[in-house]
Formats: sequence, C-alpha cells, structure tokens
Amino acid sequence: MKSEDLEDYAKSEINASAYPDDIHRCSFFRCQQCERIVPFAIQINYSAACDEARPALDFAGTVIGTCRECGLAQILFSIKRGEYPEVEQEQPICSCGSDTFILCLCERYEGAYGLQGFFDEGVIAGKCGTCGSHRTFLFTD
Repeated sequence: MKSEDLEDYAKSEINASAYPDDIHRCSFFRCQQCERIVPFAIQINYSAACDEARPALDFAGTVIGTCRECGLAQILFSIKRGEYPEVEQEQPICSCGSDTFILCLCERYEGAYGLQGFFDEGVIAGKCGTCGSHRTFLFTD
C-alpha cells in the first residue's frame, strides 16, 4: 500500500508549509514481529491529563496497535504526565467500517530561525487499510 499521500496529509495537519525552515520528520509505525509497515487496529487510551478535544490537541496517554497481519499488540506511542490515570478509551473505526489503519507520526523540529532542534509539535495520522481515507488521531505539543 503506497503511503506517500499519508505523509503529505500528516504534514498538512501540522501546517508544515508555513514552516519551510523547520525540519519535519515523518515515520511510519511498523509491527515489531512482522518488521514492516502494516495496518493496525488501534486503541487510544486518554490520560486524565489530556485535553478534552478529540482528536486530542495536547495528547497524554497511550496508543496501542494490533497488527492486522500477525495479531501482535504493541505500544506504538505513549506520553505520561505525572501519575494521572488513563480514564477514557477509544477504538477508532473508519466511516467505511474498517478498524485498521496505516499509521504515521509526523513531528516538527525548529530550524535555523528558532531554537534549532527544539520539538514544536506533532501528529499521528492514519490511512484506512480498506478505503484509503485519511484521519487524524491526535496532536502532540
């Protein structure tokens, strides 16, 4: 499954074109067992420290992915803030009914005109494994 369009989508979600001097790193989540990019069914566990917007604008919690190919469940992403418990859970489903997505983490780091190398913001976005539509799951700040 081609995923260049997902990278473009993720960059647009953090308005990368407005920051041409910054560095935008996009990485695709891989199954630890299959060792390749695969669609994941995901579970998003929101911490009590997370804002209430959905998709979360300043995410805190854990994202767990289950590989569609081998069934391995793994932690894909986690931000912990203090001892706040995870109090809400979401299992995203595409409008086509599919629950699997190719997932991308895109992060912006300030370039020469800022605090060079300083993390600014990021996004986890997905592309439906069935219909190919894009979706934003959370933002990091």
